[in-house]
Amino acid sequence: MSAGAFGPGPEPPVGARILVSRLRFLGDIILSLPLLRALRAARPDVEIHYLAEAPGLELLRTQPEVDVRWQAPHGFDAGLVCARALHAQHFAAAIDLFCNPRSALLIRATGAPIRIGEDRRIRRHAYTLARHLVPGKSAIEQHLDALGGLGIAPPPPTCPVLELGAETRAAGIARWRERAGTPAVLVHLGATQVAKEWPEAPATDFVRAVEAEFGAVLSTAPNRPAPSAAVARAVPGVRLLPPAGLREFLGLVAAARAVVTVDGAVAHAAVALGRPTVALFGPTDPAVWFPYAAFGPYRVVHARTRCEACAGGTGAHDCMGAISVESVLAALRAVVRQGSEVPWDEP
Repeated sequence: MSAGAFGPGPEPPVGARILVSRLRFLGDIILSLPLLRALRAARPDVEIHYLAEAPGLELLRTQPEVDVRWQAPHGFDAGLVCARALHAQHFAAAIDLFCNPRSALLIRATGAPIRIGEDRRIRRHAYTLARHLVPGKSAIEQHLDALGGLGIAPPPPTCPVLELGAETRAAGIARWRERAGTPAVLVHLGATQVAKEWPEAPATDFVRAVEAEFGAVLSTAPNRPAPSAAVARAVPGVRLLPPAGLREFLGLVAAARAVVTVDGAVAHAAVALGRPTVALFGPTDPAVWFPYAAFGPYRVVHARTRCEACAGGTGAHDCMGAISVESVLAALRAVVRQGSEVPWDEP
């Protein structure tokens, strides 16, 4: 069956097990949190399971909406073991928010009578409800629409809320004080795609201005340390944090006065942790992937330029290079003012 926005679907029975799957990409997992919250609110009786790779499960370790976490393995043999274990759970429903071939096979293996995914090539046959995504809707809205397949009217979108737990937040504040001292703006420059990074020259000028006005701390992306390292060399006195484990890093994000970052998981995490956030977007559509402006001190700076090279992820920087230092500074000042009541030093 194919559908756009669902009409009322069959309701899982009381006490049913429901599996939600988003295998990878931490930012996208954070974008699934409003669906989890809405599902828990509508059906407090059900047991919510989540299927993801190890980093995603670490992200969700203390998320209260998730009852059971399943690690998605790599490799045929491990995948077969996982598929059998999932099948043995007798899920009443499964929602696939990734819909790549591996996730489609795992969702199909559950044997759940309600399997919600997307109408993508041959993998659509893995689902009982293979929906067409509605153009123009944000990722949060698209996820919430899937609830219609469970007989739940999709609620209005909400801001994701990532629960770290008081211990992790307190540790993050302690580490921030140890490494950075006073409240400051965390600037994260590395991205998984080079086309999403701000060029070094404007990034350097921006960090120099932030250091003078607010105090700046640069974080280090584990797989892309070069951008922050280059800016740190060019701006004397700016503090550069070494790479940190996921939970430690999230604690540091939660302790920042504000966060300025490029499109990626850090932007979503900062919002979900309630920090005033400015996100720099180039080749991707912020209306889809950063739908947070209505929820608090969260802003996008987007030059509104498009080019085939940048959109194709080839490493061109025309769209990111068009973002001015002045526009990012203005957005930062706005979110700091708007978020002035947000405490930085309370777990």
